[in-house]
Amino acid sequence: MPPIWKRLSLWLALSLLLATLAPGRVAAQPCPSLSWQETRTRAFSFLYPAGLPLGPQIASQLGEPLDAEFNRFANLFETSLPLPISVRLYPTEQDYYCLNALAPPIPLGQTHSRVGSREIALIARNIDADPEAWQTEGLDALRYELAILFVQHVTQGKAPPGLLIGTGIYAQDPFQTFERRLSQTRPPTGEPSAPWRGLWESPDVIQAPDRALQAASIVAYLVDVYGWDDFLQFLQALPTAESWRAALNQTYPAGAGALEDHWRTFYPLYFQGRWRANALYALSLTPYEQLIEAGAYQAAADGLAEAIALLADLDQIDLLLEAERLNQWAHLGLQADALARQSRQAYLEGDYPAAIELARQAGEKYAALDDARNLQALDTIVGQAEEILALRAELAEMQSALESSGSPPPQPLIEIGSRLSELGDTQGRDQAASLLAAIRQKRQTQAGYLALGGLLLALLLLAHRILLARQHPPPEVELQYG
Repeated sequence: MPPIWKRLSLWLALSLLLATLAPGRVAAQPCPSLSWQETRTRAFSFLYPAGLPLGPQIASQLGEPLDAEFNRFANLFETSLPLPISVRLYPTEQDYYCLNALAPPIPLGQTHSRVGSREIALIARNIDADPEAWQTEGLDALRYELAILFVQHVTQGKAPPGLLIGTGIYAQDPFQTFERRLSQTRPPTGEPSAPWRGLWESPDVIQAPDRALQAASIVAYLVDVYGWDDFLQFLQALPTAESWRAALNQTYPAGAGALEDHWRTFYPLYFQGRWRANALYALSLTPYEQLIEAGAYQAAADGLAEAIALLADLDQIDLLLEAERLNQWAHLGLQADALARQSRQAYLEGDYPAAIELARQAGEKYAALDDARNLQALDTIVGQAEEILALRAELAEMQSALESSGSPPPQPLIEIGSRLSELGDTQGRDQAASLLAAIRQKRQTQAGYLALGGLLLALLLLAHRILLARQHPPPEVELQYG
């Protein structure tokens, strides 16, 4: 036999031996002959042995919900999978291993696994062992496997096993399964048991529930802190990156080392209850409500924009409507902030009618938000602008009086100019100063005219006396004093 065929035969033999001895496998036995029946949905082909009642029950109960989950995941991962996807019900784990020699091992008693890139495997005996648990967790088990199939597809098989498991757990509804996991497995505390490399690259993570949860906490950290879009970008970078660390460095500016350091701070918080903030299921709008109540409208609007996009992908209609309502409030606050800034700018530029109108519009929007923080400042702008306009009107009346040969008293004008200066109206202050100077000039001119008139009158009287003195006395005078 040629050497290459010897090596190939040896590899196949070793693969079959390792598959047989893998954790969770049972002793190899002859494969049974099974007659398969099929129930089709839009995206799935449910396959089960003839005469096994559990098969049509699962297809009937979970077919439509699983189609909806497929649509949701297709939106989330921005791709689809080759259809149909098989959901095959094996009577026992032995049948699963016997018919799929190289299939991944299943922890003893687990109800689900997957084969290749297009099959979700279910184990009937393990489901029947606790039907009540399956009734509650069946859809979530399928979510787990479906999410892994999507990650395998997006990454072209380059995702490490711990990342697959962590994403599968994160894709489950935490309020359905996470509390159960924590009740069955002591919650990890303190420091994680391994670095990211150990939690993501080890194929044994699936056999250790506590380490599987730790792997899920890494995914939770990346999604909760940086958002789903960045996490998806990271998955999309894996096929061409040299390693998953290189893909992290390519996607996240902080870099893989800093991310892992920050995750260690996030880690205990996650198991203390942060797991409830799952962005795919339990997106909380409370932080955005709090931002709006605090008047941080821009931060709320930025966060809600991402939340709305994610909720639209998740088809969470009720929560989406609530997020859109909050977004309207956030943008109403942004409009009020913008109007308030424009009002202050108009005041500084001396456009006091515009400042008053803009301040009133801003006040109406703040009042609609029940936000009284800025109302006093806006009332101050309106009050001062109205006072400036009233003082300017008095100046206009004084100007008219001056132009119509009147002479307004200077003291009120001095007080008006001083008040306009206090209010920051330099143009009005200068106008008052100019008018005061004109009044003083007019009064000085009038005084000069009066002085000149008096001098002329005095000169006329003197001239008159001189003329009288030079004239001959009348005959009566001469006769009287002759």
